[in-house]
Amino acid sequence: MICMNSKPETSKYYRGKECDNWTVVGHDATGVLCWKCTSAMVPPPDITSGYKSQGFPRGWQFRKEFVHEDGTVYHKGVEQPKLKGTLDATPIDNTKKKKLSKKEKEELKDQLLQQMVFVRGELSKAKWKKDIRSNQVQLRRIERKIKKLK
Repeated sequence: MICMNSKPETSKYYRGKECDNWTVVGHDATGVLCWKCTSAMVPPPDITSGYKSQGFPRGWQFRKEFVHEDGTVYHKGVEQPKLKGTLDATPIDNTKKKKLSKKEKEELKDQLLQQMVFVRGELSKAKWKKDIRSNQVQLRRIERKIKKLK
């Protein structure tokens, strides 16, 4: 079927330019507007330049309490104007973690596996419930650390 903008007198979408595009439609269609005419009706999207920092560190709105350098206090990202200037600024740690080499990862994994063997031995020797639980907690922690290394 031909686009409705091919007949300017019957088209309510006519914008001063006739269209001669054909479109495949179903049997019961009475009219069609081609993709070119549809996109001409819609304004172009607003493209922004991207993220602009506002002077806050990453994740500041998720902290229980964050105090900006100007003294503004935030509780879970919500400003608390009554507390402005009453607290010291929150220290920001910008140190980046050193990426471990393959050899360092293997050495660390070996150390964790040795600790795991030791804790399992302690767990098998443990008689009291508190000792068993503390050893199980240590085992889970070591397993999590090993899982992170993979």
